Amino acid sequence: MDTFLNIFKSLGADFTFFYQLALVLVFYFALKYSLFGKLQEVLELRENKTTKLEGNANKKFAEAEELAQKYKSELSKANQEAYTFLTDKKNNALDVQKSKLKEVENQLNIQVEAKRKEFMAELEVHKNNVLKEADSLSGDLVNKLTN
Repeated sequence: MDTFLNIFKSLGADFTFFYQLALVLVFYFALKYSLFGKLQEVLELRENKTTKLEGNANKKFAEAEELAQKYKSELSKANQEAYTFLTDKKNNALDVQKSKLKEVENQLNIQVEAKRKEFMAELEVHKNNVLKEADSLSGDLVNKLTN
């Protein structure tokens, strides 16, 4: 204890040091219960509202990612269904148009065949007429060449 007193005396401290120490301790405990406790509460509340909410934010972000993936898959599925529906409608329309085209083509083929037969009949009539006149025409030609 003498060494402490010698050190305090060499530093220029006297018995007022103990009074000052007692005042500091009293103020410390008074401030601890009145201000430091409240300050600690505020700091903990702030930490809870910032740092600890980061975990909740990460959960919400994961949920958002999951919903985005679900949205993309549903959109892809709907797109595929729409494409299939349109393709079926297009193929049905093409089949209907092809059948109508075949009907018209068959009707035109029938008309062409009828016209061809009619033309062949006229051609045969003209051929027969020409062949009937061929003898007289050939006789006239021979007479003209020999004269």
